[in-house]
Amino acid sequence: MIVTKFGGTSVGDTEAIERTAAIVRGRLSRQPVVVVSALAGTTNALLDIAAQASKGQFIVAIRGIEALRERHLDVVHELLGEESGEVGAEVSMLFDELAHLGEALSVLGDVSPRSLDAVAAYGERLSSPIVAAAFRQRGIPATWVDARKVMVTDGAFGKAHPQRDAIADAVREHLLPILRAGGVPVLGGYIGATPDGLTTTIGRGGSDYSAALFGAALDAEAIEI
Repeated sequence: MIVTKFGGTSVGDTEAIERTAAIVRGRLSRQPVVVVSALAGTTNALLDIAAQASKGQFIVAIRGIEALRERHLDVVHELLGEESGEVGAEVSMLFDELAHLGEALSVLGDVSPRSLDAVAAYGERLSSPIVAAAFRQRGIPATWVDARKVMVTDGAFGKAHPQRDAIADAVREHLLPILRAGGVPVLGGYIGATPDGLTTTIGRGGSDYSAALFGAALDAEAIEI
């Protein structure tokens, strides 16, 4: 088994995701687990949206959300064509959730570290199912896994501390069965959740850390960044 981690520029647009799929296809015999970042620039845009909403600039925040929605849906349609319906609906649903969260921040006039993590996590929550669907259409037996079920952390929002024993248990529960069945787990880096299910992030650049922790739990032969 190996862990392959792809940063934002490696999943930044349709052509980049096509290249990523080709790389993973060439490693299928090594049982890869794929960890992906948000599409390039998305996390910064999400943090800006949270800041704008909390300052009462809700219209500006909504414009940012709609720009991100359009970008992600364009990628979905370009990658999946006529098969984009289900994934496109899931992507739109996540953006609807984000808009509701932005509205709540605007009403409160403040953004807590917990709320900021909830907003920032949408990048990987969006990119990973898109990548998994693109892989499947290209003959890679990919299964999307919500990283928040695997990356168990404490509640230090903004730079949460991974809980290694709990991660090892979660890897055995959620990743190993897919690998043993010949599948390719695809999940986001950077994001996690507390044992109570509250969304967290493990700090900027955390996708590399996620990949390393998953690789250690799997006793992987290699972790490729």
